[in-house]
Parts: sequence; structure tokens; C-alpha cells
Amino acid sequence: MHANTRNAIIAIIYFAVSGLVTAWFIGQKFGYLASPLTILFSNFVSVFKWAAIVVAAILLLEGNKWEFIRRIGFACFMGTCMLLSIFITRRLHIDSWQQFTYPVFLALFVMTVLCYAAVYRTGLSIKWFLGWIICLIIGIVLQTQVVLGLHPSLVTNTVSQFFVCPEEGKNS
Repeated sequence: MHANTRNAIIAIIYFAVSGLVTAWFIGQKFGYLASPLTILFSNFVSVFKWAAIVVAAILLLEGNKWEFIRRIGFACFMGTCMLLSIFITRRLHIDSWQQFTYPVFLALFVMTVLCYAAVYRTGLSIKWFLGWIICLIIGIVLQTQVVLGLHPSLVTNTVSQFFVCPEEGKNS
């Protein structure tokens, strides 16, 4: 099998599994996503940063585009796997906001490190990484302000009505 074909197939598998896990994670709702349309939009925003860089790679790169796409597919996949840490955070005595955000922050951290590694190992300009970071920032803004509607409420704590805090010292 040709290297480009193998890289493309592996990238498709990485992105497909990542899409399924992300859809499942978003589907958990955590009390923040009110409607099926909101869940669909949240999935779209999550896919945006990866789709943008893949399309850019296909259109702009010459020789090592499929190696790069495979590597960023792996970054996406590993970051998405970090969302599964929700099974750990749900067992901790923390509120649902933290149960939701800790896995997301871990996923974003892993994706960012591995995306940089993909750019570096493929020998591309740092501009490719910065482009992904810009897409990531746009995605975060859209998720927090449009999908979740959290912008001013995080500071004023008026969204606390959606948080389920564990009860301390509950007697049965």
C-alpha cells in the first residue's frame, strides 16, 4: 500500500473515532446543552478546527500533506480520548461544571501539544500551528458564548442553577 494511501486511511480512522467519541461526550449534556440543535452546533464547532486544518493541508501542502494529516488526526484522536476521563471525574466529589471542564481542558492540552508535535515532526512552518491555535480560539469562543451561553454568567455565577454539587456529609 502506498504511504499516502496508508496515511489517509489512518487519518480517516482517527477522525471518525474522534467524531464519535466527541458526539457521545457532547451528548452527555451535563445540563448545559438544552436542545438537539444546540448539541448539533456544539459538534460542528468541535469539528471546525480539525476540518479547517485538513482542508488547508489538502489545498496548500505538496509532498508531505498526508503525513501531516495523519499526525494531526492522531493529535485529534488522543485529545478526544482524554474526554473519556469523564469516567474518573464523575466519581470525584466535584460539581458537574468541574466534571465537564476538567476532561475538556485535558483534551485541549493534549491536542495542543500533539498538534505542535505534528507540525514540528512534519517539518512545517510554525504558522501551521498558529493557524490551528486561531481555529481553536474561535472554537472556544463559539462554544462558551454561543453554544453554552456562559460569557458574563461565569463571573456572576448565575449559571450555578445548572450545576449539581455533590452533597457533603449526606446521611442515609
